[in-house]
Amino acid sequence: MTFVSLKFLLCFTVFYVIYWNVSDSNKRRLLLFFSCIFYSFFSFNFLLHFLTVISINALLVRFFHNKTFFLKIFIGFNLGNLVLFKYFYFGLEIVGQFSGVAILTEKTELNKYFSSLLHLQNFEIILPATISYYTFQFISLGIDLKRGEIGKIPTLYDVASYVLFFPVMIAGPILRFNQLSGQFASPAITKDKMYNGIWLVLLGIIKKVLLSDTISGIIYPLFSHPSDYSGISLLLTSYFFAFHLFLDFSGLTDMARGIGILLGFELPENFKAPFFLNSFGDFWRRWHLTFSFWIRDYIYIPLGGSRVPEFRNYLNFLVTFVLGGLWHGASMNFALWGFLTGLFLSVEKFFEIRNISMLPRIKYIAPALKYVLVLHVYLVSWVLFFTPDVKSGLIVMKNIICFSDGLDLKGKETGIYVALFTLLFHAFQEWPEKFEKFARYKNYFLPVFSVIVILMLFSMTSGNVDFFYSKF
Repeated sequence: MTFVSLKFLLCFTVFYVIYWNVSDSNKRRLLLFFSCIFYSFFSFNFLLHFLTVISINALLVRFFHNKTFFLKIFIGFNLGNLVLFKYFYFGLEIVGQFSGVAILTEKTELNKYFSSLLHLQNFEIILPATISYYTFQFISLGIDLKRGEIGKIPTLYDVASYVLFFPVMIAGPILRFNQLSGQFASPAITKDKMYNGIWLVLLGIIKKVLLSDTISGIIYPLFSHPSDYSGISLLLTSYFFAFHLFLDFSGLTDMARGIGILLGFELPENFKAPFFLNSFGDFWRRWHLTFSFWIRDYIYIPLGGSRVPEFRNYLNFLVTFVLGGLWHGASMNFALWGFLTGLFLSVEKFFEIRNISMLPRIKYIAPALKYVLVLHVYLVSWVLFFTPDVKSGLIVMKNIICFSDGLDLKGKETGIYVALFTLLFHAFQEWPEKFEKFARYKNYFLPVFSVIVILMLFSMTSGNVDFFYSKF
């Protein structure tokens, strides 16, 4: 069950009516119950696993929070859970490549071997839904508790309410305990908040269903054989994939924030017009903000951040983003993407410290050239998100840079129309004051847009493309 389904709309409507007709204390219990129901639609076994992880974390917090070894066992347990389910096959594959043991690189053969060894049928380690997101939330809980940033010791009820909060369950925003815990006591709703919440939900559905899913039909066929296409086609695909990713992910977090507002909660913003960047660093102050702040606060700064000698700082960038890349997925593609991102930031910092400009310092021209350079470097590196392996990714990058011959990309007109809408969304967010006179009338259009979106959901006879970030 996803946010863009009639099943969710019907379930949420029933839940919502009951939610605002019970006491505040019962609101929290009802929210926890509905969150369990929502998660069980992914898999009932996933829910049992999730509840077990929550219980163990709550016990560690309750009985070991004041011990010197608390963080070691707390972080160790959560990382161990993540590594087992997300990186088990990836780790064995790396060992197999270095040792020459072929069976370790073949998932199917490994599953057969473990089935035989453990006397089980169809052994397989399946990635639980949202494990990467709730692992980050658990780790931040433990670290913030040890730092003294959490006022009281969270109970099992507190921990469960925090990580099972269903609006952010699919793919964030990644919350901190203090951002949410204080809002459970007395959630409130006003007419304006309700309008804003509904608008965010509708906007998210439009981004996802009308735009992101539309462009996915153009670019996904190319993913299976990317090296067959021309350099121009691959470059266009990089543009379209970036728009697809933004619309898909920002649409999801718009819906999460909108549902949160409808329930009486304020959730952090996750995107701030990212394609209006002016540097490599500025991009990460605009894209997936809760992830950026998380790796900054819990990896980069503990490593020493920028307080260490210059070249150690560059190493910190590399380590932080390689780990951030692997968080996205268990493959060398994501590790290389993280390494490249850390490298871009390091090179930019190196030039800034020495006041060296890579481009001619000509007013208006230099910022425009820098924008084009930074944007294209990032977009080309995102090739690693959709190629099957590093070798394919590097071939695609080479084909783009060399403008190689190959197949033409079809449906470019649709991609251009999606790009224009993406820029329009960016403009609304970057310069809200310029659209104030239109914003005053937005609530008058709410009923019309609501009907349009519901009709869109009814027309989805074969469902919709999964959220890209839900796999992480």
